[in-house]
Amino acid sequence: MKSHDSTRVSRRQFLQSLSLAVGAGASGSLLAACGGSDDSGGGSDASEMTASADCSDLSGLSDAQKQQREQMVNSLNYAEESPKPDKNCANCSLYQEERYGSGCGGCQLFPGPVAEQGYCDSWAPKS
Repeated sequence: MKSHDSTRVSRRQFLQSLSLAVGAGASGSLLAACGGSDDSGGGSDASEMTASADCSDLSGLSDAQKQQREQMVNSLNYAEESPKPDKNCANCSLYQEERYGSGCGGCQLFPGPVAEQGYCDSWAPKS
């Protein structure tokens, strides 16, 4: 059943994304946040995306990835500029440095680029 409100994230979708993040972060951290998930089901590598200094460039994402990103960005209250000076994506445990070019990393919770100075409600410090 599809909802007409494409910005809402179901509990099931959130938990699935969270389990992906936990699985991806198991090698270096516990539960965290502001970091990237590959929705394609296949292997994930930086060559899948075109490097770009513009962290808002989503041209390398599929429509499904763009929809997942929009849902997660909204549910996590992601912002490209952190309201908290000591908390940003660059010092979050699941941030993937410069995955999309200088100043743009990845997030293990959603596909696509994130700004180093970004922030979301799931921020967790690097260990």
